[in-house]
Amino acid sequence: MQKFHTILAWLLLLLLIVHLILGSVTLLTPLFLLQTPFALAFLALVCLHAALALFKTLCRGGLRARLAYPRENARHWARIASGGAVFVLVWVHRALWTVSTPFGVLPRAFEWPSLLVQLGLTAVLAVHCLMNVRPLLMDSGLCSTGRGARALRVLTVLLALLAVAGAAGYFVGENYL
Repeated sequence: MQKFHTILAWLLLLLLIVHLILGSVTLLTPLFLLQTPFALAFLALVCLHAALALFKTLCRGGLRARLAYPRENARHWARIASGGAVFVLVWVHRALWTVSTPFGVLPRAFEWPSLLVQLGLTAVLAVHCLMNVRPLLMDSGLCSTGRGARALRVLTVLLALLAVAGAAGYFVGENYL
């Protein structure tokens, strides 16, 4: 199961980058790309990832030890908390971005609540990815301290900054220009 969860985490990272690209094309150009099938598959994989992480935390041995030594396991609990925050904000993101109509799914007006949720989701996703780079590389059998880990961290920060700039630019364009 650990190998499957590792493969799923890599797949989610790839799908997140694809989602950023598709969303940027849809929002910043006149093209409207229908993302509903992709978004639903992505959401299903996020739910599977959350379920596996929850199973690993609650059902595999070591929960008592993690609860008994909270200071030593603070990083582990921070990873779990960031994952829970991502899970909640993904559902809010889904609800705030789109509205279902008889003609299909359309984007909602992008106002302050949408911007704040988008920025919060971006921040929590960045924290979750940054905190899990080392465990992901270790589970993949890759060096978790070298240039590859540094490159993944830099890529995460750059994509987060790009997402923040895109959301802010879209917000300004929709509401003030």
